[in-house]
Amino acid sequence: MRSKLARRLSRLFPAGWPWKTTVEVTLCALLVACCSTVLLFLIHFEQAKIPLYASLADRILEQGTHIVPFVHIFGRGLLGFWIVALCVVLLPLFHYLWHWQGSKSIYLMRRLPRRSELWRRCLAGPAVLLAITVAAAALIVLLCMLLYQTLTPAGHLPEDPWAGIGGILCWF
Repeated sequence: MRSKLARRLSRLFPAGWPWKTTVEVTLCALLVACCSTVLLFLIHFEQAKIPLYASLADRILEQGTHIVPFVHIFGRGLLGFWIVALCVVLLPLFHYLWHWQGSKSIYLMRRLPRRSELWRRCLAGPAVLLAITVAAAALIVLLCMLLYQTLTPAGHLPEDPWAGIGGILCWF
């Protein structure tokens, strides 16, 4: 017996489409994007902390120095999420072409009483996956902001550490 969630998800994709594989691949790609973003952020963060120390060997902090703002450290951290989003945005095209394969279910879809069924099946699944991608990207940005705030030594945050954060989504 199929679960209720599986039935709901299967209705978001064209009939016969391997939707489980699509969801699994998207979630795996998001996991890779999340891990790589956090790892690269931590590497860049550690490099940005080096000028704060008078002596790296003794880990003695130099007074009056400030770490660079968050945006400069985070950089192009959302590149992996942009790649996943691009793939998800192209998915409706493949869904539409799927209806032209084999038995040509496009003719059946066009004769259904609900004319919007074809477009719902082509667009609904990718819309859900895109929403998950955006939510994951937002959570990772918040996690990196939290790491920046907590791992920066006390007194070494710049005056406006969040300057320019509005443009972070546009960076590649």
